[in-house]
Amino acid sequence: MMMRKAWAVMWAVYLASVAVVINQFKVPPVMDMLLDQLQIDLTLGGWLMSVFAVAGVVLSLPAALILDRLGPKSGGMIALICTIIGSTLGAVAESAAMLLLGRTIEGIGLGLIAVVAPAVIAMWFPPAQRGLPMGIWASWVPLGSFLIFNLANPLKSAYNWQGVWWFGSLAALVALVVYWGVVTSPGDSKADTQKAVEENPQVSYAAGFKSPAIWLLALGFGAFGFANAGFTTWAPRFFTDVHGIPPGTANFYTSISPMCSILTTVLAGWAIDYFKKPKAILLISAVFTLIFYGYAFLIGSASLILPWMILTGLIVGFYPTATFTLAPEAVCSPRLAGLAMAILNLLFNAGFMLGPPVVGFVVNNAQGNWGTASIPIAILLTAAIAASLGFAAVSRKKEMT
Repeated sequence: MMMRKAWAVMWAVYLASVAVVINQFKVPPVMDMLLDQLQIDLTLGGWLMSVFAVAGVVLSLPAALILDRLGPKSGGMIALICTIIGSTLGAVAESAAMLLLGRTIEGIGLGLIAVVAPAVIAMWFPPAQRGLPMGIWASWVPLGSFLIFNLANPLKSAYNWQGVWWFGSLAALVALVVYWGVVTSPGDSKADTQKAVEENPQVSYAAGFKSPAIWLLALGFGAFGFANAGFTTWAPRFFTDVHGIPPGTANFYTSISPMCSILTTVLAGWAIDYFKKPKAILLISAVFTLIFYGYAFLIGSASLILPWMILTGLIVGFYPTATFTLAPEAVCSPRLAGLAMAILNLLFNAGFMLGPPVVGFVVNNAQGNWGTASIPIAILLTAAIAASLGFAAVSRKKEMT
């Protein structure tokens, strides 16, 4: 019964996470329409995506406190309510300023759910069984982005870009109802709570902050966020500008990578549970992520786009799964799992926030030379490889003591 309940909670948390990501990625597939109707340049267009992550940066650490004080149910519901409010405000916006405000409120939802969701999974599943549910949950970003990249075109054709925002509000509302009905804490009874306290005595947040392993893990994840957002936001425009691909087809090509990642995040979770080598999987995936994201803006032929996007999705899905699986054990106590996720998401959101405007700025300054976009992405992903090596070294030293 407990395992059945654990999986029910996981799926409810997963639905909530996907709903938030649908709202997060609704900008890129309608970027051209937003640029034209709101009369903004590429840099500000990048901030329409990145401002969503600003609240995520600000709220990552407070989200751990909210989870600790209010519990998983209230924390997740607040995230979804903020997503609904922000998306609805954006749907009625008549200026870039109001749209940015709505995106910031939506970002509160991201900042909360990105911490609450993996922490809830860590609560319900023991370490030896955590790889597969974390792998499934790690597909929240690719699935959500795949859905909105393919739904946005018919929605904007029928209802302009505002229809995409209304759809985001509806998706979050459905997720809110399910979340409210299913999600609870595994220690709801007094006996369970007392047992949890005895097995995992209280540890101060200060001790968690002093763990070098979690910061190294988060540094690499921040670089991954920079590359992921920098590429995904501008890929449709790159495909259209350089290769003359129609916007609808460009959106579909961009969605191929996250679609393939849906499979590989789950496969990565299975591989972690089966081989018991999450640190090796983290490092190998970091190297291949550099290769595929680093070269993406240098693709010289339209015929290479589809196979490249497929291979990219099959490779990069391993990185977030390994990161989320390793996070609860990168701090000094299981009770600090929420803090571990908060630190991860703090740096991920920082990278995600900076990726689109930095890439847009670099391309603008290079007079539209999209090949220059590879430079900041390659630099950051090289840092991710170094961080993965450092994490492995620190973890090995910790295991020996």
